[in-house]
Amino acid sequence: MRYISADYIFPISSSPIKNGTVVIDDSGIIIEVAKSEIQNTKSEIYQGIICPGFINAHCHLELSHLKGVISEGTGLTGFIGEFLQKRKQFGEESIKEKIIEAENEMLANGIIAVCDISNNDSTFEQKAKLKLFYHTFIELFDLIPEKAKETFEHGKEIQNSFQSKWDKIQSSLTPHAPYSVSFELLKMISDDALKNNSNISIHNQETESENDLFQNKTGKILELFKKLNINLEHLPLTGKSSLQSYLGLLPKENKILLVHNTFTKKEDIQFAHQYSKNIYWCFCPNANLYIENKLPDYKIFIDENATCCVGTDSYASNWSISILDELKTISKHSPKIPLQTILQWATLNGAEFLGVGNQFGSLEKNKKPGLNLIENVDLENLRLTQITKIKKLA
Repeated sequence: MRYISADYIFPISSSPIKNGTVVIDDSGIIIEVAKSEIQNTKSEIYQGIICPGFINAHCHLELSHLKGVISEGTGLTGFIGEFLQKRKQFGEESIKEKIIEAENEMLANGIIAVCDISNNDSTFEQKAKLKLFYHTFIELFDLIPEKAKETFEHGKEIQNSFQSKWDKIQSSLTPHAPYSVSFELLKMISDDALKNNSNISIHNQETESENDLFQNKTGKILELFKKLNINLEHLPLTGKSSLQSYLGLLPKENKILLVHNTFTKKEDIQFAHQYSKNIYWCFCPNANLYIENKLPDYKIFIDENATCCVGTDSYASNWSISILDELKTISKHSPKIPLQTILQWATLNGAEFLGVGNQFGSLEKNKKPGLNLIENVDLENLRLTQITKIKKLA
């Protein structure tokens, strides 16, 4: 039995508790969350705040070998072009080694569960060790309508092989982005999700040129794809934003995670919420700064009562794999957002998207959510600082 106290306990499912205590058994299951410090010879008393383990709602673990390889600030199209050139310059052993290093970094940074994108099987062996809870999104992309069935069936083969070997790890098929899948393929993925009651994750409005593509058939994505001899004639000219052009093809009954949302507007959020009650919005602020040097307008999401999550993206587009670093960036650029709010984004909301809110995401009796100690916090104003750091306690 452990008695763990701090200046503040953030259960997330309820208001912060000043000088509270979390009591856990030897396996990490919560016995009690007390509203006052419990003094006995076993008490562990820390300076800072204690919160549940973090949920990384968007990661590409398989790209961990690309740390520092791709230039910063090139914009999404520049990033894609450089990524396509450099991604195959590494051997299999080096890739596996970097996957292990990145997972260890997530563990050290208090991450307990991950929504991970996979285009191949390079991460599967490591995930099977169950050091973290994973949901693997097997990502599909192809713009040729006639190849939709072939692409979909190849994805199912990867998924079936994955599940036959490692049935304890959740997986589902998912589209990469609205500009990289034909609407025929998007419909097949959606039908499969509806049939299997599985979640969907899709990169959304990461660059302004994504909206340009659907509204006007112009922009940098169109120019890049022309250089790559990729034909975009099958994508419809809708005159609407990207989100409003494709969202209706996804099943409103299923949980849908929209990732990045850097150029999402208030009208898009309202459109999405009118379409479905199962919309989750994932932010990866450091990746947004790395690629586009721009952040989403978080205020409009809060004003529209959006259910928000936080991810790290990959080492191809980030300096670290740390949810705390993402929260520090949000807090720095939007200091009026309460700490309780951004911690909920990083914990309970992600757990509920994954369907594991009964185990992770909040400090409640009988849960085993992990315990993070966040140190060097502005305790007077309950705000993260640039020297805030994390220590995993359980």
